[in-house]
Amino acid sequence: MPTPTRAKRRIRRIAARRPSETRILVAAAGDRESRGALRLAAELAKRDAASVMLLGVATPFPHNLSTFVSMRQPVAIDEVGRLAVLEDVQKSVQDLPGAERWAKRAVIGFPADAIVDMASAWRASIILLGIGRHGRIKRMFGTETAVGVMRRARVPVLAVHPNATTLPGHVVAAVDFTEASKASAALAGRLLAADGTLTLAHVCAFGGVVPKEGDLVDLYRTGAQARLDELVHSLRHVTKRRIEGVMLSGEPGDALLGFARRTNCELIALGGHEQGLMDRILLGSVRTQVVRGARCSVLMAPPETKPQRRGGK
Repeated sequence: MPTPTRAKRRIRRIAARRPSETRILVAAAGDRESRGALRLAAELAKRDAASVMLLGVATPFPHNLSTFVSMRQPVAIDEVGRLAVLEDVQKSVQDLPGAERWAKRAVIGFPADAIVDMASAWRASIILLGIGRHGRIKRMFGTETAVGVMRRARVPVLAVHPNATTLPGHVVAAVDFTEASKASAALAGRLLAADGTLTLAHVCAFGGVVPKEGDLVDLYRTGAQARLDELVHSLRHVTKRRIEGVMLSGEPGDALLGFARRTNCELIALGGHEQGLMDRILLGSVRTQVVRGARCSVLMAPPETKPQRRGGK
């Protein structure tokens, strides 16, 4: 039997992680738009026996006009705000089964920074947050906060649509055969409902070009199809889920969003940033376009990073 390639071993390792290792940080603002993230966190915690921390973030002083006319010191104002946020998030999960066992905290800071910092300190496996696009949720935990968290996070980030009620039944994972996209596809397979379908979608280069047998376009597409078929086979083996592949054409962001809408996809999975400075800052135009334009949940999984040894060696 042939020795598995490094990529195959990595896919198997991601897909086969023990549920006991899962630590879910779910950021919420106590709004309706956070409900999808809360429900999905509860589903994952129940299925995987995962630990969950519910995090609220209070904006530091001065955060609104009323603070300027208050006689309280900024530190006291911040603490009042933090306690109010903590009460809001505690109330938001009162009727959610299993949430009584969650750790619940509120911190003072700016949402994206505070979420990533807490995820690092708590050693979260994945971050869940809402992807609401209006009202207070847009300012605090909306699309731009999701983009900000994805830029900085070293763990997968799942931005959940408010209407999500359970694990997704149809996921589209964009694959360009980088390690990040393979990691994202493997994780998407683990998040999928038991009877769900994972579609691996590769957007072909040379959109609109009619290939001729043996030319560069033909060779590229033939090679891409072979790699896609190999990845489908590998993920079927390790996830035990229904996996299919599809080749798309056109501008990558538009092609992915269009396919997701036509197929009523519930989650789009993308490979996250590498560790370069410019990639962290820009996130990637295609990925940002998908996060901002998706009508469903979006998963961003960065490449796996090796844990640091003690002492920094």
